[in-house]
Amino acid sequence: MEKIRGLSFGPRVPTMRDYLDRMDATPFGPPGAPKQHPRVIGAVGTKMLGLAAERTSGAVPFGMPVEHTARARARMGPDAFLGVFQAVLLGPQDRTTREKAWSHVAESLPNRADMLSGLGYSVDLAGPDAERLVRSLVVRGGRDEIATRVREHLNAGADHVSLSAIGTRPDVLPHHQWRELAGLLD
Repeated sequence: MEKIRGLSFGPRVPTMRDYLDRMDATPFGPPGAPKQHPRVIGAVGTKMLGLAAERTSGAVPFGMPVEHTARARARMGPDAFLGVFQAVLLGPQDRTTREKAWSHVAESLPNRADMLSGLGYSVDLAGPDAERLVRSLVVRGGRDEIATRVREHLNAGADHVSLSAIGTRPDVLPHHQWRELAGLLD
């Protein structure tokens, strides 16, 4: 069992494979309906992406750089759905937005360190390459900067890019950011 943030988890890929087996064995829909319905799973690592390619309609990696999107597309093949999440921080390129971006990355690193290292990133937030890592995981700035990153993910093979507005208090929905980002690529 692996402990993440105080919760115990079984080995990721076997646990997900068992979950998909149980889904397949569970009746769904009206009698006579097809057993297999489109489904996607959250997948970041190579083995989980392989399981997604084998057993689902696609994958939704969360919080990875554009380089990962290209690798995920190669692993999933051309026909699978690939939706990625990109953390965004609307606002000026100032100390406050920089600190929020760094804080977000620091919180998410334990789950992604090995994969980020495999993509050529140093995960040492005190190291000389830390700013490159933070900028690859959190796009900050205005609509133009965010639209550029979305296009990079789409060009790398994503079918869909979900924007995750960060930097607000956890008890407040980011309505302002959502309004600002709505229709970004129209």
